[in-house]
Amino acid sequence: MRSHTSLMQLRANPMEWRRRGLTPPDALQAMVEERLAQPGHAQPVGDPSYQDFFRA
Repeated sequence: MRSHTSLMQLRANPMEWRRRGLTPPDALQAMVEERLAQPGHAQPVGDPSYQDFFRA
């Protein structure tokens, strides 16, 4: 079993996320910020939903 420290290190490494077919949290945050910066998109009230990420 891995130690808590090694798991934290793995979670902090973007390549470990990508190796498992996932998008790193920092990349997701950048996508959300980019999308919200586009005209016609306001800051969501509450938690985002799937519809916040689909284009109209």
